[in-house]
Amino acid sequence: MARKEHIAQDAWLAFGDVMSLGKASFLETAREFDITPGELRALDALDPECAQSMGSLAAELRCDASNVTWLADRLEERGFVERHTDPNDRRVKTLALTARGREVRGKISDQLRVPPKVLLTLSAPELRTLHQLLRKCADAAEPPTLTGD
Repeated sequence: MARKEHIAQDAWLAFGDVMSLGKASFLETAREFDITPGELRALDALDPECAQSMGSLAAELRCDASNVTWLADRLEERGFVERHTDPNDRRVKTLALTARGREVRGKISDQLRVPPKVLLTLSAPELRTLHQLLRKCADAAEPPTLTGD
């Protein structure tokens, strides 16, 4: 078993090296749109078609609701979202993308989904295998839970 754990550790470190390329692209995208990485994550997480509760956004971003309030304030100031009261429960606040927010989110989404060029060093069969293996890991993972809720 120690051998398998060692191989897993090596794979995890290599995976981190590749993901750091994605992080650089992520940060560059945030700079390009003059928003913070948190604002970028929030915009990308919002559904362009319908309003989303601030609580569900906090769960998706795996952060405290107070962080989403701050993010919503910033995104609202920029004209990317509108805050509303849920008609079925006045205690619940929702966020809906504005036309400008949908446009910027679309551009951000397109940029974030461009894979690092190093992936193109793999053949098509290698990429299919990589995808299958990563999907297998993702499907086996339990969603993280927030503490303190």
